[in-house]
Amino acid sequence: MRVFRLLFLPLMALADMSVIKSIYLTHEPIPETLYVGQTIPVTYNVLITDQYRKLETLMGEMTGVKRVAADSAWQIVDENRRKIVIYYQITATRITFPSIEAVITLLDGSVDSSKVNSLTAVAQRIGTNPQFCGVVAEDLNVVSYKVERLNETQNILAMELTGSLSNLGSFTLGGSAQTQGFESQEIRQPLSRAFYYAFLDTAQSDVSFNYFNSVSGDFKRISLAFDLSNIDREISTHTDINPNKKSIPWMNLIVLLLVSITLIAVFFKTRKIVLLLPIVIVAALIVWIVVRDEKIIIKQQAQVRLLPTETSTLFYVTDKPTSAILLREKSGFVKVLLPDEKIGWVKKSEIE
Repeated sequence: MRVFRLLFLPLMALADMSVIKSIYLTHEPIPETLYVGQTIPVTYNVLITDQYRKLETLMGEMTGVKRVAADSAWQIVDENRRKIVIYYQITATRITFPSIEAVITLLDGSVDSSKVNSLTAVAQRIGTNPQFCGVVAEDLNVVSYKVERLNETQNILAMELTGSLSNLGSFTLGGSAQTQGFESQEIRQPLSRAFYYAFLDTAQSDVSFNYFNSVSGDFKRISLAFDLSNIDREISTHTDINPNKKSIPWMNLIVLLLVSITLIAVFFKTRKIVLLLPIVIVAALIVWIVVRDEKIIIKQQAQVRLLPTETSTLFYVTDKPTSAILLREKSGFVKVLLPDEKIGWVKKSEIE
């Protein structure tokens, strides 16, 4: 190891050839063009020419940037080299990146260090854009999305988002949504992930927004279109319970009742066995219309959430045992229609 250090020494630390060091710290270049809001990685490399017990990092003061993904640590490159990637988010136009000092404790207890001085830079402010979602990223993607009926006037949009070198936690749909927020978020670097929800008007069939691409230096547009006909088909299974809202099933019930009465009267008059089959069929249809919506009781203090997840937004807590209609089940949750016609998800364990 000592021989390696002496052979490598002429290539390093040219400014101080009189001191033989055990550690040498350098950093890789910072991008020439920077933007306010952008997240960038800065890679620092150390060459260690002696065996050591501990490697520590000391960081100086910074302005115009903040450190994100603070759990970054030194990674082994090979026997003598280590690297660490520190992620910074730019918050102002005038920037001072902090000084970084790498400190090692050698096997004999002695300490050696090497330092990279603070660096200054200038960042650009991005232009204004009326549909800017607040995200600056190398890439932003909507991995998946779904729209479901929330109540008579609102649908709920759920999106899974990923952002590469991004400030994904700043995402917003702005005025495109009535109420919105994060279901959950995992803001890590270089890749962040989040689940986002938004309440939309039932007539709204699409959503569009722009993010700023830090690689190309311009805005990129993302558009989502919704097939509202699927929502209408899904909601029809439970709107039938209210005859004031939709009268056709109830008219069908009245017609079937009249048909059954007529068939029964004809049967008793003619005694024809062949009439029993249509009577049974009509009776089964009547029963199906009346009881096809499964009624359940939600326990007192049950939590009604927007989506079937533990971390989903809570929008209602029952103050007493509440009658509801079960729409479907998923992942230990049931989707219910409440008496006020709001739709939400409750745990199976919160149903009597």
